[in-house]
Amino acid sequence: IIQERIENSAWVSSLLPSPAPLSTFRVITQSRASIDIHKEAKVEDITALSCVFRAGRKNAATDHDSILFDVDVNTGLIRGGTTNAHWYKLGLHNTLPGRCNWRSFHGEHSTHPDVEGLDVSGKSVPDIKGILKLVEESHMKLCADVPFVGWDVVLSADEKVPVCLLEVNLSCNFFRGTFDLKTYLDFIDDSLVKLQDLRLQADVSKKVFKPKSM
Repeated sequence: IIQERIENSAWVSSLLPSPAPLSTFRVITQSRASIDIHKEAKVEDITALSCVFRAGRKNAATDHDSILFDVDVNTGLIRGGTTNAHWYKLGLHNTLPGRCNWRSFHGEHSTHPDVEGLDVSGKSVPDIKGILKLVEESHMKLCADVPFVGWDVVLSADEKVPVCLLEVNLSCNFFRGTFDLKTYLDFIDDSLVKLQDLRLQADVSKKVFKPKSM
C-alpha cells in the first residue's frame, strides 16, 4: 500500500515524547444487529463500549509499544494508564523470576514515563462524541453482523481528515479499557439465547446448525 503519511495531531503530540509513533485510540463497539441478522441494522443497534489512548513510547516503531490510558466514553476524560507489554513476552526464559511481570494493574501511570512530568491523566480527548459517532456509524454500515469490532482511530495533523480510521480489528480485545459490564453481559446473554434458539430449531428440522443461513 502506498499512501500519504499520517501524523499525530498537535494535541496528541503534546502528550507524547519525541520521537513517538502514530498513537491511536482503540475503540470497541458492539452490535445488537448481530443477534438477528435478518433485521435491518440501525445506528441505535451499535454501542461504543470502551476507548483507550495508546500513548506510544519514545523511539517505538508503532503504538503496540505504549502506555494504555483508559478514556471515559461519556466525557472523553483520560483516566489512569497501564501496560500490556507482558502479553508479548515469548520464551521459557521469561518465566524466570524478575524477567517478566505476570500482570499489570489499572492506573499505574498518570504521566508518560518517557517524559518527566508530562501529565496525561486528567486531560480530555477533543470531540470524543465525534470519534464515537464515526465508529458506531462505520460498524453499522460496514459489518453490522459482527458482534464486536475494535477500531484504531487517529486524531490526525491533516486538516482535511482530522479524525480517521486507521484499521478495523474483527478479532479484538479491550486493551485494558473499562466498559459498562451490564451492557456487555446483557448483550452476551441475549446473543447466546438467540444461538440456542436457532440450534433447537435446527435440531427439530434435522438441519445442520448454521446461524447465518437461518
